Amino acid sequence: MTATSPTESGSGGIRDAIRATLYQNRWACLGLNLAVAGLVASYYRWPASALFWEALGEWKTRGSYLFSAVATVLAAVVLPTVVQRLMGMRGGPGQARRLGWGALYWAYRGIEIDWFYRLQGRVFGTGTDGHTVAIKLLVDQFGYSVFWAVPSYLLFVLWVEHRSLRKAFAAADRALLRRSYLSVLLTNWLVWLPAVALVYSLPPPLQFPLFSMILTFYILLITVLVKT
Repeated sequence: MTATSPTESGSGGIRDAIRATLYQNRWACLGLNLAVAGLVASYYRWPASALFWEALGEWKTRGSYLFSAVATVLAAVVLPTVVQRLMGMRGGPGQARRLGWGALYWAYRGIEIDWFYRLQGRVFGTGTDGHTVAIKLLVDQFGYSVFWAVPSYLLFVLWVEHRSLRKAFAAADRALLRRSYLSVLLTNWLVWLPAVALVYSLPPPLQFPLFSMILTFYILLITVLVKT
């Protein structure tokens, strides 16, 4: 029998998790982004959709950060919970507490993402040309997501599960954190690398509404995949 060092075992586990993430989510993520591309194409190519997009932009402009908070909570908490109930999925003990904290988290995260989109617009401009979209995409996915969005999300999940930061950190070893971080980050990239490019290809008032649509589809998709 050949002995395997903990480091080698951990690295193999991480590689396996990465391969599994890529394999399991490839078609679902492709289908999701094709649907989003269709939405963006309707804005630029289908005049009949103009009223819908104009109304959406007006709602976002009037609602400002309140729109961002409410839309994100609906997409990330309310709709998935309704779908889970319709599919016969129960949250188990502590669901009300998790939903409450989840609503607060996603309300904040919606405001944060809206602010981040506005910040990018101020720094890099509000154009929808390829150069501007590419810069915003790189900052979004390889700066904001890598160093803040994904790590803070994982920390929130652990905190809710263990009810304290101290217990959350104590319960997670480095290998688990690396594996979870890489899996979440790769899944995030599979969906959001192309999706964010599509988001930034729209005028500023429509960027967050499209993000909300993508988030809704994404979380509902994950909910269905978990059930099946």
